[in-house]
Amino acid sequence: MDEKGRHLARWPMAAAALMAVCGALAVAAMMRGDRFALSPWMDLGAAVVGLILFGAIAAGLARSPWAVAAAGVPVMYLVLAAAPLSVSAEVIPVARLLAALAAAGAYLGVARRLGRIPQYGLCCGVLGVTAVFFLVWEPPPPKPVPTAQPLVGLRGDLLAKLPDWRGDHEVLPEAIEDVLGADEYLNLRLRSKDSPYEVQVFVTYNANAMSNIPHVPWVCMTQAGYRLVEKEDTDLPRPAGAGEMKVNVILFEPGEGMPPQRALMFQYFNVGGHYATDRQVTRVLATSGAIGRRGSFLSQTQVAIYMPAMYAGDPMDRSSEPYQLGVRFLNAIVPLLEQDYYPDLTGTEGG
Repeated sequence: MDEKGRHLARWPMAAAALMAVCGALAVAAMMRGDRFALSPWMDLGAAVVGLILFGAIAAGLARSPWAVAAAGVPVMYLVLAAAPLSVSAEVIPVARLLAALAAAGAYLGVARRLGRIPQYGLCCGVLGVTAVFFLVWEPPPPKPVPTAQPLVGLRGDLLAKLPDWRGDHEVLPEAIEDVLGADEYLNLRLRSKDSPYEVQVFVTYNANAMSNIPHVPWVCMTQAGYRLVEKEDTDLPRPAGAGEMKVNVILFEPGEGMPPQRALMFQYFNVGGHYATDRQVTRVLATSGAIGRRGSFLSQTQVAIYMPAMYAGDPMDRSSEPYQLGVRFLNAIVPLLEQDYYPDLTGTEGG
């Protein structure tokens, strides 16, 4: 191969190498049981097809412009399949998106040789059609997975861990239940004779992750008359395992005519075992193929600490009593949900 040939082969060789990286990441996703992929097998298949096509182009075995046009299909598939998964911010999904974008960049170098011939227009058309397909296509709904046991049973298990607190599950009015749209929920209002605080524990569960995203407290509480004072997402040690989990911490003030109780709320979503704090990210995870291999679920947990009127401290301070009380409740609730109530999506028999 002369110098010009070697120069022309650089881009397809780079694209072939990046296709191999995409394939390796798809294998890694399969080995870890990636719950957030349309299909790692489809990703692997696209990477293999792209590797073969770009390898043939680099070696001079496929000289037809049609081969260059066809090579754009697996590239575009990998970009569009990886993009929604990367919102999880996990290493492998993000790496897959970066590798796919790099492969798309290398493909542009390959496609430049087509110039203005008709196949170049066809190539652009194929990429456009592929993009539109992925924008309008919806993945099949995940298999609904019920809780391992009824969620109302969480009351007894929680109070066994926190014996100084008392309270019962309060059934919501039917109209509110219809708006909530949850398959199951737990609504506890707890008090302790040893504490001036009231605690509300609210957990919802939908057996299908593609259910409507539940109403969020920064909307519902303000509609109920509260004022949102401060909201931040923060990392807390994950009580049920290694690492950390993101949680929204929100401070509300009562509106005019309401009891003078400020509320400090801890809130998060769980989509098929993945924690999220942003409603839009949760929506992407639940509706763009971020579904379990054997099904997926959608759950929301809220722990609200209602403070007495005389409390004058800053509840957003991590060392404050309300903040520490909320963390104490999370440390009790999260392991119970993960170990006893949420279905196991990784087992051989499903949830």
